[in-house]
Amino acid sequence: MPALAFTQDVTEPALKAAFIYSFAKFTNWPVDAVPAAKPLLMCVVGDDAVGEALEQAVKARMIGGHSLTVSYTAPLPQRECHILYLSSAKASQAGPLVASVRDVPVLTISDGAGFIELGGIVQFHFENGRLRFAIRVQSAKRARLQVSSQLLALAKLQ
Repeated sequence: MPALAFTQDVTEPALKAAFIYSFAKFTNWPVDAVPAAKPLLMCVVGDDAVGEALEQAVKARMIGGHSLTVSYTAPLPQRECHILYLSSAKASQAGPLVASVRDVPVLTISDGAGFIELGGIVQFHFENGRLRFAIRVQSAKRARLQVSSQLLALAKLQ
């Protein structure tokens, strides 16, 4: 009997959500940034589809003993977020948002062009039809975040 191969279609929001979750797994925050009893807060600005996909991706998962919470329906003060994903649709807000958390332990991520140059930490881009990412190590250090060497090995470093 011939083997059947099944492929699963993965949407762009689901793929981005999986990447964001992986970024969280391979990033360490300062001890004072995420108190022991508090969840790791993942904020999504400007893309409800990514927010919904992220909510599904992190459901019932934990990282470093912290539960994971996703906020995308109401704006929160970005300084309360541990991860801040800003969609390219909100690129006009990127500069002020990144500046507001520049020296705060917030992992900033976007798919907007020029995000890294604005001081963001991770920027998605497509290369040969595949989702890739760049990391600005200097911005991560300024935010007191430690990004795993395993993740850095997969990134285009800026």
